[in-house]
Amino acid sequence: MFLKYLRYKPTIYFFLNESEPSEIILEKLCPDETVKLCFSSIRDEMVLTEKRILIADRKGFSGKKIRYIIIPYRSITFFKVGTVGGLDLDAEILLNLSGNVKIQLRFLRSQEIKESIHKAYEIITQSFICNC
Repeated sequence: MFLKYLRYKPTIYFFLNESEPSEIILEKLCPDETVKLCFSSIRDEMVLTEKRILIADRKGFSGKKIRYIIIPYRSITFFKVGTVGGLDLDAEILLNLSGNVKIQLRFLRSQEIKESIHKAYEIITQSFICNC
């Protein structure tokens, strides 16, 4: 019963702004893979490429331990994008993956994040629907 509940609760990652990818993230990419968009928080980082979403989730007090989450676009069964509104404090992208795994990407409200969310939507849509 408890394991069934865990599958329906999304794993949440927070990001503050659009940024340039770090060397740690760039090392994990394939030679022919290019970064289309990158977001970061104080410790964590996420890149969207033409093939996948890669999240570097730093753990522990020092942040030296890093967990990498790799989400190929082909594993996304559906996604939802919520943009910044009037009283909302953040924007979000909810990804539902094969096996009913849910991942929620939250972005702190700012003027630039509005544009960044639309860029992320376009990248995911092109890869998810168009297979471009």
